[in-house]
Amino acid sequence: MTATPIYGAPVLRVESGRENALVVADLHLGIESELAGRGVVLPSQVPRVKERLLELIERKRPKRLIFLGDVKHNVPIATWQEWRELPAFFEELTEFVRVEVVPGNHDGGLKGMVPSDVKIHGAGGILFGKSIGLVHGHAWPPPELMRAKLLVSAHSHPAVEFRDGLGARTVEPAWLRCKLNPSKLPKKLRGSAGNSVPKLLVMPAFSELVGGAAVNRAVPEELIGPIFRSGAAHIADAEVYLLDGTCLGEVRNLKNQR
Repeated sequence: MTATPIYGAPVLRVESGRENALVVADLHLGIESELAGRGVVLPSQVPRVKERLLELIERKRPKRLIFLGDVKHNVPIATWQEWRELPAFFEELTEFVRVEVVPGNHDGGLKGMVPSDVKIHGAGGILFGKSIGLVHGHAWPPPELMRAKLLVSAHSHPAVEFRDGLGARTVEPAWLRCKLNPSKLPKKLRGSAGNSVPKLLVMPAFSELVGGAAVNRAVPEELIGPIFRSGAAHIADAEVYLLDGTCLGEVRNLKNQR
């Protein structure tokens, strides 16, 4: 069992036996309509996102492409842009790889936009192989996923803020590797995990437009989802990695250096 971030991309490659897949999360396709309402007019990002995904598929040759939630953006009602563009987006991807979706909190109505050969899983997540749990992160995982060795989550869009000597600010997407505190888990999940709990890997967003919760300045509420809000994830002890693999150390030390 391996779970390896792809160099330079917010993409995870998971392997178990003969099974291998690329995992991507938080595409938020259709966010342009929300931005337009704020006065920021951008062309559709669907062609660019599809190009990035097809390049990764060609280079890595996965058997499966797993979307870990929030493929689309607008809730509770999908926009005309999503209904127009997402069916063709999925149809082209299925010509090259098996496509699956673990729905996120933004994916209402998505089932009607995908071809019949796209697998839509339950919102609780899935077990890849025997030891990698894949969840979106907007809800507690089901008990069976707490017996995995690694739990992969999305939803929070982790990032790191950098400032130069003049105060200019940039925010870069990042990976988080966290430990879980069993005492903060719901009772039914503590019982399922037994004497050990999985490590937690939080994925950065694939979208280049959604921004992120900078862990070196974020209050806990900005890292959303029950795993963080309950205190089950040791945020201060979490290791932070940039997309190029650079390890920035633990969150607590990044806060001290600001």
